[in-house]
Amino acid sequence: MAVFHFVPSLKKKRCICWVCLEESTYDSTWLLHTCGCNLQIHKRCYIKWLYQMHVELFLSDPTNSPKGADLPIITSLKCLVDGHHDFMTTLSLTEIWDTRPIWGQKSVPFQNDYMLNLMSLYTKRNNHPPYVLLKFGECPQCKKTTFIKRPTVTIHSLILSLFYQWQKITRYVIPLGVTSSFLLNPEKTSFDLGLWQLRCLFPENILRNMLNISTTKALDIYAQTERGLLSIPLTSSVIIYGFLHYLSNISNVSANAILFKWIYLNIVKTAGNKYYKGVGLPKIILYSNLATFCYNFTFKRFLDLMYKRLIRKGAENLYHGDFENANQGVSVDEFFIKRSWYTVLAEKIIWPFVGKCTGSLLLNIFLWIQKRFGIEWSPNCSPSEFRMIFNIIGCGTAAVSWSSLKLYANYRRCQELEKINHYVEESCREVQTEYA
Repeated sequence: MAVFHFVPSLKKKRCICWVCLEESTYDSTWLLHTCGCNLQIHKRCYIKWLYQMHVELFLSDPTNSPKGADLPIITSLKCLVDGHHDFMTTLSLTEIWDTRPIWGQKSVPFQNDYMLNLMSLYTKRNNHPPYVLLKFGECPQCKKTTFIKRPTVTIHSLILSLFYQWQKITRYVIPLGVTSSFLLNPEKTSFDLGLWQLRCLFPENILRNMLNISTTKALDIYAQTERGLLSIPLTSSVIIYGFLHYLSNISNVSANAILFKWIYLNIVKTAGNKYYKGVGLPKIILYSNLATFCYNFTFKRFLDLMYKRLIRKGAENLYHGDFENANQGVSVDEFFIKRSWYTVLAEKIIWPFVGKCTGSLLLNIFLWIQKRFGIEWSPNCSPSEFRMIFNIIGCGTAAVSWSSLKLYANYRRCQELEKINHYVEESCREVQTEYA
């Protein structure tokens, strides 16, 4: 009950900024001291105070300094207020832990954040502007350095927030969970993962024939021991182990990826023709390849065109470095939201499951339409095979939807970077005017 009484009282609280001495009702523009002192400060005034403190600290003569001498300070302040700064890095949990401050070091509010602890590393690696490790000064009343929370600037976007949370979740789950499983027992983990993905898309009767086994439940038992894994037919093992790698390269048009996909699909076709006499797996694979081809050379090219237009429009707001000139190998869809190996791996792992759920939804919609309009049509295949077809369609639908959402998230991130740049530069400009 105390929380419910606290929130309304906080909204009605009258605050006095100890920098500009203005008084108003508490809202999102204010920062409260967390050190126990009854002091408040505007977010913008806090940024101006930090800027002025660092200018006086690093520039001997602020009034006669060359143009751009304060760029490292402004860049660091932009990084400070960026509420979605994890979009700027691809570091895993292990790398984050290795770069924490040394034990016993006195911490300050933003030193606990890995972004500023790695500023020198980023400057060398990606041609970033030089950073300054921000000093936060002391509370005017109690003289503590940890006296205030880090101010953040974001925009209200549900899609952007979901992408940010997804990136943070994969940052912790994948390095700790999947990577540790692969290190402890890579053979069994790869086998279980591939078999689970195949089960998401293909029904039991097709898998039994494709993998040349009486029941796929036996595979769960075989996977418990190394001798059991070795007893599985070679063709079946290749299909299971290679499925995740196939999904990871399904939209890759490099020569090595095309060669691997061609060999893998031929193995699947051979197994399907040899052991299964129902719905034609080769036809399904052919249609899937045609759909992938259309995706790569129509929809993906359209997305790349939109990304390039977005980059031309908002690249100037990318405060963490000139990616376009520093690293020509960066994909256009990672210009504003960087993706790392663990994010890509997580997407490929859950893709068959998401495709299965999407396919089930599309199948229910199809059956509803068929019933609603009295359409009498039944496919020449079993119900499980018909569901399999919709599972594959669902994978394609999920891929197109995810790519579209990523484009929208990049668009919103571009707007957010513009807001961050405007917020910090306008605050610093007010202090620069005072010096002039």
